[in-house]
Amino acid sequence: MEIERNLKRKMPEILSVYKRYLPKLDLKIISLPRPEELREFYGKITDKDVPVLVSAIRSKTDFLVTGDKQHFQKLKSPEDYSFKIVTPSEFIDLILPEVLKEIGKID
Repeated sequence: MEIERNLKRKMPEILSVYKRYLPKLDLKIISLPRPEELREFYGKITDKDVPVLVSAIRSKTDFLVTGDKQHFQKLKSPEDYSFKIVTPSEFIDLILPEVLKEIGKID
């Protein structure tokens, strides 16, 4: 919902492209972590982002896509996580070649 809200506000012309390719991303909805799962992460990043970080860790995601990348840069060792923390534009730069390849626009 946050992605669609931001696209509508900032880049409404690509909302239809997003909706067309969203199913190909194989995204999964992850339930919110329990409070006891969050405790060890408080103080490492902004409190409001702790559930997002813990959800990313628990889900073994490939990417954590966030407009608040600077908050996540406060982590002492982001390379200790199995995912890459990227902005939406960095994510597009990473996946666009795959999308174009799949639709036959590049080899």
